[in-house]
Amino acid sequence: MSYVNGATHHDSPPVEFPPEVSAHNGAQAVPVPSERLTKIRELLNEPFDPAEIKWRVTATSTQQTKRGPQKRGQLVAYADQRAYTDRLNDVFGEWGWTRNYDVQVAQNFERRAPGDKKQTAVSAKVVVVSKVTINGLGSHTGVGEEWADDENAATRAEAQAFKRACACFGLGRYLYDLDKTWVDLDQYNRPIQTPNLPEWALPGYAQREAQRQARHDQRTGGPRQGVVRDELLAKVRELREKVGHSLSQFVLHKFAGGTEPEKIGHAKLTIVFEKLSDICNGIDRLRSAAAAIGEAQYAAICRDLNFASDSIDDIPDRDALRLLLTRVEAAAKTPESANGVGTQAASIAKARGQLLQVARKMADRTGKRLADVIADASGGKLALDELKNLTDADAPVVLAALSRIG
Repeated sequence: MSYVNGATHHDSPPVEFPPEVSAHNGAQAVPVPSERLTKIRELLNEPFDPAEIKWRVTATSTQQTKRGPQKRGQLVAYADQRAYTDRLNDVFGEWGWTRNYDVQVAQNFERRAPGDKKQTAVSAKVVVVSKVTINGLGSHTGVGEEWADDENAATRAEAQAFKRACACFGLGRYLYDLDKTWVDLDQYNRPIQTPNLPEWALPGYAQREAQRQARHDQRTGGPRQGVVRDELLAKVRELREKVGHSLSQFVLHKFAGGTEPEKIGHAKLTIVFEKLSDICNGIDRLRSAAAAIGEAQYAAICRDLNFASDSIDDIPDRDALRLLLTRVEAAAKTPESANGVGTQAASIAKARGQLLQVARKMADRTGKRLADVIADASGGKLALDELKNLTDADAPVVLAALSRIG
């Protein structure tokens, strides 16, 4: 099965070919002047904008650290095929090049079974050959393949084949020369930090900006070498210890694009300091509220939120901290003793009233029946029509249900 897939977008004027180069002369392509070829080669070999570069995890491992096991992943850089299409459009125009695909399905390949690596299975492969033709210059082909049991097999194989054909013209070829790098992964196997590209893998304008910044820092003694930066780094390290591993990694990744404060610029480091300070305030509030409700009830709330443990290090991000703080502070406002169990004469009446109040709000918000909300929150231990018969001895169950609804 074969078909032609053209292109539809360009942001800058294409290279102007002389009339005799714009089309083939019979079966022969008219030679292109050497200076024109040099210019085309420069445009095709120019690295993509760093924003176009993505990173794929190709291998994983687990290392033991002082905070416990840490999963790491090997990253490989790549660019989406749209980046290749846009570059060809920019250089040659939409009508200056074409691409053809030939798709075949090859049968009877033996492979390890996806669900059980100890077993083997016979499967098919989708094999795609892409031919990229540039008017007046010639053609190159590339081959891509994917296992047929992947629902996106054809799309992946086509992209792979197209990019490999483009690499024969020099477009994106530099990506094969980038070193593989290992970084920490989060709980979803996503990279916690984005690797920095070497200067040679940046487009010309980005290289010039990096060189300009380096000269500026060297001339002015920039913030990287100043006492102010050293003091800021010390404060950031102190805050990281207070907020725990996961939250500090979350802040560095989200607001600085890395995991090592020493390697980020002064402006981003200042933002990191501010965000860590805010989270540290939340941690202080959390510790106070947790002390008020007791270790047992605090641990129960952490389990209910599916945290790995009740350790500060296992709070994954800012949203999780906000949710945990809300739940723990709500529980701390209910009548309780040092171990979190109500002991005052009126505690069960007040706790029952609070449970009904928050359960009604939850029922209105979710559309569930009030009785179902109470039953779910208590794990089936409480029933709506039996709340009036509860005594102070039932206060722990009511408080636990209240904390789960939040």
